[in-house]
Amino acid sequence: GFAIIGADSRATDEGGGAFVLSNAKVSWNGEYILAVSGASRGGNLIQQGWTPPKPPATTDINKLDIFMTKKFIPAMRDLFVDAGYDAKDDGDSAWHDGNFLVAVNGVIYPIFGDYSWDRDARNVYMGGSGGDIALGAMSALGIEKCKDDPEKAKKIITKAIEISTQWNAYCMPPVLVETQFA
Repeated sequence: GFAIIGADSRATDEGGGAFVLSNAKVSWNGEYILAVSGASRGGNLIQQGWTPPKPPATTDINKLDIFMTKKFIPAMRDLFVDAGYDAKDDGDSAWHDGNFLVAVNGVIYPIFGDYSWDRDARNVYMGGSGGDIALGAMSALGIEKCKDDPEKAKKIITKAIEISTQWNAYCMPPVLVETQFA
């Protein structure tokens, strides 16, 4: 019945430069929470000036899966193609160099570089360079026992990302967390 997505605030470039993002890695766009990692261009596109398709008014997971597969992701790809961000060589599948977590109607969809998505049966996800550390911290702090307690889950997610900022040079505070209810 709820989705919580958090992120740190550091961005880096190929030359080792690092800065605190003025545009957050996690933000709202209409009825969606969108979190981005990887190349900034994809995040720029989906967070700034794009109107994603209106989601169905349902929490039926099968209907949401179909919507994400047949409506949301194709609309996102069209946006990327129009902006010159999508890549495709002859005979290859289309791809982009970002990773996204998208919350819709309280369900999180990780969208990968090949436009595929998969949901984890435990409903816990990560992305970005500090993601493995945050995932381990969330597990150790008991995130899987928070299915009915969004406040506790939010505290664990925040703490896990704070831990990742201590152990990964590509992560730094502030930590931003957004909650969506179905």
